[in-house]
Amino acid sequence: MSVLFLLRSRVSLAFIALGLALVLAVACNGDGDGDGDGDDGGGTTPAGGASAEIKMLPGITFDTDELTIAADADVTITADNTDGFHNFAVYNSRDEAEDPAIEPIGQTEIESAPFVDTVTLNLAAGEYFFRCEVHPSNMTGTLIVQ
Repeated sequence: MSVLFLLRSRVSLAFIALGLALVLAVACNGDGDGDGDGDDGGGTTPAGGASAEIKMLPGITFDTDELTIAADADVTITADNTDGFHNFAVYNSRDEAEDPAIEPIGQTEIESAPFVDTVTLNLAAGEYFFRCEVHPSNMTGTLIVQ
């Protein structure tokens, strides 16, 4: 009976080891960015379109005042709010942004940090204006589409 017990114990241990190996294999087979979408965070979205990123930083500022994206293609812009209460909104021009009757071409939600949101745009070549709707005089920039 002790031989049978040892055999069952070894078989049980083998199944446990196999189970752990499968769990580790599944866990290690991710794409590296933790969101499970297969996108490693590099220059394209899962659907194959282009992407760009802008961050809202402490001190009521974007990390850049000039952002360049591709023309005539779906481009997903990720707005990473790292501090404060912000959003990212794109207009045809600064003048249009100043007119309360004109809606942005695209915008993210106004949210408190930490928060990440995206907006997908498909624009003709040219220069556009972007800003944070909460801080419209401090957080502004030019979106270059080429």
